[in-house]
Amino acid sequence: MPKAKPDTLTFLKEELAFLERGGYGGSLPWRPVSIFLDSPSCPNRLDADKSTPCQHCWLYQFVPEQFQEQPRPCQFIPLNQDAESVHSMSRQYTPDEVEQAVRNWLLAEIRRLESLTQEEGAAVSGTN
Repeated sequence: MPKAKPDTLTFLKEELAFLERGGYGGSLPWRPVSIFLDSPSCPNRLDADKSTPCQHCWLYQFVPEQFQEQPRPCQFIPLNQDAESVHSMSRQYTPDEVEQAVRNWLLAEIRRLESLTQEEGAAVSGTN
């Protein structure tokens, strides 16, 4: 269920702020933290029953079609040109490297959406 671009942009910025504040840095030391799944933006973060379908999460719009039926589809969002995801990178890289890839992806998506918003605004006002 894709959200409108302004909402998505807001969510991306909030996710980046959470990451920058050290949100995945082990604030729950009794268990490993999971990128996106332990984010305040995850609708199931504090829901033991995981009652909200992942399709209702704002991140779902970034999940490639072939991974949309996975149990945790946000873990398969391609973060770079090599289509590495949290799922694949967690097996090969350090947590800091995975966080950096997520940070880079968030920044790139923010820039992309801000650019689209500016272009749409220019088109509406008739300026370029």
